[in-house]
This record gives sequence, C-alpha cells and structure tokens, in this order.
Amino acid sequence: MAEPVTTGGAPGFHLQVSTLHESLFEGQVRYVGVPGVWGYLGVLQHHTPLLTEVAPGRLLIRPVAGPERTIEVMGGIVEVAPWGVTLLADYAGRDAQAEEDRMAEARRQASVHVPFAERPIGAAAVRAELDAELVRFFAAAMRDRRG
Repeated sequence: MAEPVTTGGAPGFHLQVSTLHESLFEGQVRYVGVPGVWGYLGVLQHHTPLLTEVAPGRLLIRPVAGPERTIEVMGGIVEVAPWGVTLLADYAGRDAQAEEDRMAEARRQASVHVPFAERPIGAAAVRAELDAELVRFFAAAMRDRRG
C-alpha cells in the first residue's frame, strides 16, 4: 500500500491534470473542483478515495501558492487517492488566464530584443487558439445540454 504524500506541514495535496498528449497542471493544491457525471465534486485534503468519470465542464484549481486556475475539460476520469489526485482528461483547454499571462511575458521578453518588430502570427499559434476555443465551446454546449 502506498503511503500518503506529505506537504511538509503545508495544507494541501498533490494534483496532476493531463491528457494523453500533455500535462496541464502538476502541483500542490488546497482544493480542486471537478465536474462529475453526477454533479460537481469538491476535493479537499484527506478526501475519501474514489474513482469516477469526469463530465464536460470547468475544472477549478486552488493551488497552495498562487492564483486560482480553471481548465475546461471534455470528460475523462479522476482518481482521488491518499497520495493525491490524478485527472486524465479526454480533451482539455489550457487555463485561459495562465495562457494570456504566458503570452504577455513572452511578448515582453521578445520586445527587449527586438523593440520595433511586429509579432507574426504563425499557423501553429492560430491552430492552438482555435483548438482551445473549440474545447471551451463544446464544454459549454455539453454542460448546457446536461443542465
């Protein structure tokens, strides 16, 4: 039997959120809200272990340190265990605010090196943005259809 992971006295537990293709979040959290097929599941430290299906909707993450984050998920499975919580999403869109912050920081760093250059928009960036919008759209549509 695996031992529970301790956080060095800090309140919280380990959370990992992934798709088959990438890791979207990994770290210590105080709370995670998961859209479940039977309703919204709120998980705190020392939650009863369970394994359940994830419904399309918004995953709410409250890290031990840092701002609250959300990730749109399109179904999947979540395991709550003594050593942490693992969520494998069928499809997911990155946290919109975190992406905007990351892009703003990248633009700021680039502007230091090339102060008057315009930022070209590549096909990969456009495709990534369209994919993120599609995930948000379908998650909202499926959530509306359920409710």
